[in-house]
Amino acid sequence: MHVASETPVSPAARLLRSLPHRWPTLAGLAFAAFSGLNMGDARDEGMVVFLAALVYLATAVIGKPGVVWTLFCMSVVGVTALRLFDLDVWPALVASAVTLAALGLVNGMLGEPGLRAGQLPAMLVFGGAALAGLALPPVLGGCLVAAALIGHVVLDVIVWRADKVVTRSLAEFCAVLDLTLGVTILLVVLT
Repeated sequence: MHVASETPVSPAARLLRSLPHRWPTLAGLAFAAFSGLNMGDARDEGMVVFLAALVYLATAVIGKPGVVWTLFCMSVVGVTALRLFDLDVWPALVASAVTLAALGLVNGMLGEPGLRAGQLPAMLVFGGAALAGLALPPVLGGCLVAAALIGHVVLDVIVWRADKVVTRSLAEFCAVLDLTLGVTILLVVLT
């Protein structure tokens, strides 16, 4: 009896076959590269971690992980529109966070067990770090923003593994973006 042997697949071919499944990783790297190339004051990158926490919180308040990409796109469009009109984005972001936190409290989200309730304190921690980074001197503020981004990676991985709060694709995208941008900021401000 003759058994047909499989043709060995090269590592490069395996990589090419896996790329369509790794689009969130590629998108996260692209966003990080765009942010890194356009980086002026590293403290301004705190908006990335603030938006990440805000989108996670909004998705948790709504209670439907599938809406996360829509919310992400809406946040990018909203920030872009404010910037086009040369308006300060921070008051709108903080107002959105406060509104979502209030909605989460009213609907009892904080009393629930698990990751969904954890998005309220996460917004406070990561959003607070982003805002505090703006008030600090450039190197210290940049380091705080980098630490917040890298810290958010832990939440991204927990959410990805649990497959709760947001879709896995968004958690993967966010983890890659946060880690890459956080490390880039540290390299920029500390060298």
